[in-house]
Amino acid sequence: MKDYYKILRISRLASAADVKRAYRRLAVLFHPDKNSSPEALRLFQEVNEAHEVLSDPLKRSNYDSLLDGGGTVAQPAAPPGGWHRDPAYRRRQQQGYRPAKPGPSEKLLMMLHMLRFLRTASLVGLAWCLFLVVDYSLPSRVSAEKVLPEGHRPISWQLHHEPNVIVTDKGHHFPIPWEGLDYFPVGSEVEVITSRVLNVLVQVEAQDDKFVVDSLASIYQNMMIVPIVLLILSLAGLLVKQGIEFRFNLLVAIGILLIFNLIFLLFSIL
Repeated sequence: MKDYYKILRISRLASAADVKRAYRRLAVLFHPDKNSSPEALRLFQEVNEAHEVLSDPLKRSNYDSLLDGGGTVAQPAAPPGGWHRDPAYRRRQQQGYRPAKPGPSEKLLMMLHMLRFLRTASLVGLAWCLFLVVDYSLPSRVSAEKVLPEGHRPISWQLHHEPNVIVTDKGHHFPIPWEGLDYFPVGSEVEVITSRVLNVLVQVEAQDDKFVVDSLASIYQNMMIVPIVLLILSLAGLLVKQGIEFRFNLLVAIGILLIFNLIFLLFSIL
């Protein structure tokens, strides 16, 4: 027999107002329009069933009689001296002990509440990845810039550990590998290639295309793994329908990756 009191997370001494208040809180949380997970639908049905019985005085009286008629397990008498070999029993005898609340835990309720935003977060992640694909696919911007002497190198926490950095007359600076230093002499022109919409750095080419630098800290180069992982998790957030904790972790991961995408984008825009 189901314990309707545990389902509504109330005691058997709860008043009619307590039953109504508990039902409203749980019904909003588990309603299919608010929470699309299968677990929420099952819990919503149980909450409705419990409320239908406990909100009717006659049905509640009959239900309580059935509960009482089921019999209770007699507890063995405690040995002299107040000591009992069962640790759980001893904890219940301690002053200030509070038994755990029946029904779903607060953690589970919080997860179910947050899962309402999983579909929205997944759609935002997919839309963001699609936007990056479109921006990367459009014809790139090409800007001709002149290499300046090392003295024009700006003070930047991003570049303090980079020994080889070229600086252009438009204020841009890029780390260059050792083997490419000879292709970027002072006064030469370089082509800076960026995306069409976001102006994200894609690559830098030396004069006459003799050397190309494409290993750059940009969301379209070294940091491309971040939007790729976001795409995979966003798809999983839309397709996976089982597992409250797993889908809650998906929601958290998608949110964190969206933040990282924005941060990396700021560092990638020229």
